[in-house]
Amino acid sequence: MKVTFVVPPWTFLDIRAHDTQGIAGAWPPIGSLYIAAVLREAGHQVNFYEGRFHSHAEMVDLIAADQPDVVGAFVIAMFWERTQRLFRDIRARCPHTFLVVGGHGPSARDIECLNELPELGAVVRSEAEYTMRELVNRLETGQPLDGLLGATVRVDGLPVRNPPRPFIEPLDELPFPAMDLARRYPYRPSYGQVLRLPTFQVISSRGCVNHCIYCYRLMGSKVLRLRTPENVVDEIEHYVLRYGARDIKFWDECFTFDRQRVVGMCEEILRRNIRVSWWVSARADYVDLQMLKLMKRAGCWCINIGVESGVQKNLDTLRKNLTLSQIEHAVRWTHQAGIKTFLTFIFGIPGETFEEGLETIRFAKRLDGHLAEFFPISPFPGTVLHDMASEVGVINPDVKQIGLLKEEIGFHPHTMTASQVSELRRRAFREYYFRPRRVVKYVSSIRSWFEVQGLINGFTTLLKFTRKRDDCGYNF
Repeated sequence: MKVTFVVPPWTFLDIRAHDTQGIAGAWPPIGSLYIAAVLREAGHQVNFYEGRFHSHAEMVDLIAADQPDVVGAFVIAMFWERTQRLFRDIRARCPHTFLVVGGHGPSARDIECLNELPELGAVVRSEAEYTMRELVNRLETGQPLDGLLGATVRVDGLPVRNPPRPFIEPLDELPFPAMDLARRYPYRPSYGQVLRLPTFQVISSRGCVNHCIYCYRLMGSKVLRLRTPENVVDEIEHYVLRYGARDIKFWDECFTFDRQRVVGMCEEILRRNIRVSWWVSARADYVDLQMLKLMKRAGCWCINIGVESGVQKNLDTLRKNLTLSQIEHAVRWTHQAGIKTFLTFIFGIPGETFEEGLETIRFAKRLDGHLAEFFPISPFPGTVLHDMASEVGVINPDVKQIGLLKEEIGFHPHTMTASQVSELRRRAFREYYFRPRRVVKYVSSIRSWFEVQGLINGFTTLLKFTRKRDDCGYNF
């Protein structure tokens, strides 16, 4: 069958308060490319279109010209309205095409999606490679979709949620993502989140054993499934040899969970003499100095650590299962190993006060990571926070406004106003990035024209964002 995967047409204004094209990045949807590779193995013809680089009309024309049997869209909450418009116009031009969506948003709102979009045939939930393969095979042979594990489908016109599909194990059996389908587009990563170009993505594990209240665990909780070191390095080497990759972004939720596997990966990279830099995310309680030094030797240049708050009470509310001392040790060890840090923080935590937000800003400056991001907490559908939001605060009923980078605050706790959350973000960016010592470090670290452009655009955007000031009812 002919299958076309799409990311609906979008702009940075769909997910951010300002047009931050100069610093924000766009990555290929690696989940869709994994599914594409699995469908190819099953003998199906697969195409892909990225909405970041096509207008709505262009996207409809491209799909109509293909006349595919199936169109699948990767959807996050902020893209849902655009997806509905796209699918309605596709249905008008391709009346026999089966329409299906997947991703974090539809997985959490499967019944709602089918009710809101009559043209939609199915929602594939969570990990979708084998669900989509079976769905396409059933469509090809004329079999009904009822009982299809991992999918919510229409039966006699009504949405029916079939039981979940077991998670894929071992992960090594999956083919590498069909990255060639995305190479036609000029993807660029975010400024500061890549050392060298070209850069590629790798997912070396799936799932998370932690229980943070703001996270929707699409790939499962309680169990972390790991690819073998050899399989991961095979994929890295594939990108280096075929595409000339010079940098790798790992999307694992906690890359360093299994110390022995990390050591094995680093040793395999060194044994094969693969010259590539890479970036990972890690929890503060899953690193040590010796391992970090080995990671540095093997090419690791930056680690993303979710700090979230500088107040222990608020970390406990988030169920981070971390202490401030563990975070400080992890950041210090990472810097000592010669690896940069990208630290993330959250404002608007249930029960957090404005004064506690100011303490988080002071903590962030004390840690002094290479980069820092300050988010408003966002109760996305399917999270524990979303279920409790109306009890602990005020939630915006418009799902489009529940975003990590929106200027309009999608949620604020009873202990703070929305204006106070916004003002904390602006103050945090202003105090963190406009310190003279930090500016000198950024300027002195520039090694490419890409970094020059990113630095200029970044500071220009920050100036626009931090110049505005809300009446937050607090005297500085």
